[in-house]
Parts: sequence; C-alpha cells; structure tokens
Amino acid sequence: MSELQTIQEDLAGLLDLFRRRLLTDRENREATAALSEQLGWMRQSMEGAALRPLLYDLVLLADRIESVDEADTDFAKSLHAELLAVLEKYGVAPVARQDGPFDPEVQEVLSTVITEDGGRHGEVARIVRNGYLLGDRVLRPQQVQVYMCRP
Repeated sequence: MSELQTIQEDLAGLLDLFRRRLLTDRENREATAALSEQLGWMRQSMEGAALRPLLYDLVLLADRIESVDEADTDFAKSLHAELLAVLEKYGVAPVARQDGPFDPEVQEVLSTVITEDGGRHGEVARIVRNGYLLGDRVLRPQQVQVYMCRP
C-alpha cells in the first residue's frame, strides 16, 4: 500500500468520524432542546399545582366581595380591583364575558331559562359567577344560565 493510499484512508476515516460527531452533536442539541421544553412545562405545571388551591380560594374571596351590600359598594369595588390585580400577578385572568352561544370549554351551565325565541336556544342568558383562567387552563369555569326553547 502506498503512502498516498494510507493518507486517503486516514482522511476518509477522519471524514467519517467528523460526520458522525456532527450527527451526534445535532442529536444532542435536539435532545437538549426537547428536555428544556419538557422541564419548562413541568415547572409551570408544578407551580400551577402548588398555587391552584390558594388561587381558587382567592377567587372565592373575590366572589364574596362582589356580593357585598350596596352600602359598602365603593370599598368593595376597591378591594375587588386590588384582589383581581393580585390574581393577575400570578397568571389568573377572568374568563372574558361573552354573549352568544354557550362555550363548554370555559363555561358551566347552572340552570336554564325558558324562551320562546328559537334563535336564542343554547345562548348564554346570564353570567351567574365569573370564571377564571390560570394561564390557558380553566381554574374555575364561568357559571352561566342558558336559554332553552320550550319543546
């Protein structure tokens, strides 16, 4: 075997090793990115699980403040706004008030209201209690009354 052939074989071996390492590096980067994404999701889930009971209790407190007598309205409104700001700080947002069709993703039917208007069947008649989201997950569904046509 000539010296040139030996050099060519060595170069081919080095080229093969280089290609394998490039592939390994790419696989490692992809695996690291996937693990990082999973870790972020798990961290968010754990934080949500730990905070969920506290945030739900704060939501119940917001409900009680909303139902305060008319005489204490200014104080209750101020306290309610502050409480919503605290909830927002932790990623809790009210479900957007919506008229129109009932949305089972973010709403819960508490009762129905009979209507003669067939076009209103299945629409939200009244929001009974506000719903709240923790990020993109429902902390508590919006509780509503829904129109139902008389049979």
